[in-house]
Amino acid sequence: MNVLHIFLAGDGTCDWTLQDDQDDSGRPSPAGAGHGENTPYAELPRAARSLSIVPAARMRTLTVYVPPTPTAKLSSVVRFALEDQLAGDVESQHVVIAAKRERDAIVHVIDKRWLKDTHTGLARHGIRPALVAAESDLAPRAPATLGTWVWREDGGFLIEAGGRVTVLDQSRDAQPSGLLLALRNAGNAGSPAARVEVRGPPALAERSAAWSRATGVTFDIEPEWTWRDASASTIAAAANLLTPELHAGTSSTPAAAGHPRILRRALLWLLAALLLHAGASAAEWAMLKWRVAQVERDTQQLIKSAAPDLAGELDSAWRKHYAAARHRQGKTAPDDALPLLAEAAAALPDLPPGALRVINFEAGQLTLDFDRSAAGPIAAALPLWQGRGLSVLQAESPGGLRVRFARQ
Repeated sequence: MNVLHIFLAGDGTCDWTLQDDQDDSGRPSPAGAGHGENTPYAELPRAARSLSIVPAARMRTLTVYVPPTPTAKLSSVVRFALEDQLAGDVESQHVVIAAKRERDAIVHVIDKRWLKDTHTGLARHGIRPALVAAESDLAPRAPATLGTWVWREDGGFLIEAGGRVTVLDQSRDAQPSGLLLALRNAGNAGSPAARVEVRGPPALAERSAAWSRATGVTFDIEPEWTWRDASASTIAAAANLLTPELHAGTSSTPAAAGHPRILRRALLWLLAALLLHAGASAAEWAMLKWRVAQVERDTQQLIKSAAPDLAGELDSAWRKHYAAARHRQGKTAPDDALPLLAEAAAALPDLPPGALRVINFEAGQLTLDFDRSAAGPIAAALPLWQGRGLSVLQAESPGGLRVRFARQ
């Protein structure tokens, strides 16, 4: 039975080989046209079975520390741990755990929209891969080395000993900066095990001596490797990126799948607008307090169920971890009180002395208690707060006024 191997080299085009699934050599099948490059999806040959390969340059492969966690909850914990390694929103990424060790996991991260759009495009032409593999999972790895460098004219990629994959840049007169950084992080240049296997052309042997002198690392040149060289057994052993979520995304219309979420979000915003327009009564204030408490309870329960084996203040520990990740990205975190307090105070330049009695910050919401002398400045500040993108609720409190702020 012939198997179509599709390398997702471009948007709307791909490289491919047609192989016999009984042939473990990785060579194209001798029957008919065995391979092609930059081929539109509509022109791909038909086969009894197909699989696709995601290039290393299209994804990130990271190692993340995870605490002792039940298998059913591992995905949730890994996504949480990725916050400090990804610049973008984790929810926009397709995350697959390729391997799990005692205290860490090797994780593939791919742009979710690109991956779904690519496989939806293949499905339109009747091609539905039974397996999606990462290029780096198919490459050979040398034991007892700092890593394997799959060399390309544009740099290629480095598979580090711990499993992390670094996509490399390249120039004619220097080594890739990503490779140098990985070697520096390894920290054992000059030791007997300080060796990198390079899968590249024999001509690289002329440059390897200069690389060794510059880094203190031995570079062993081995035969070139491409995805076409991957054997059937290697492909079968690779982590399958075709999760149920991705499979569902290629068999239904993305817009239709997103309708329920869009409607729920619209209803929530409509409800919030009606509450703000009507004003904050005592009953509304009580309802808000109940909802905040319910969200807090649900959040704590989710974290505890995701990592029940952790000891100590679990909720507090993960909140600090999340806040630290946001700060490293130059962003504020939900537990940051000062930015919200500064925006609230900026609209109250004429507040009478002593009018502010209590400041409380909890669950991303700032509550200020004033005496009644602050009624005028608060009324004047309301449009300014709303203009700054703050949601504001006011209510009577014993002997004064209470105002709660949250970001819209």
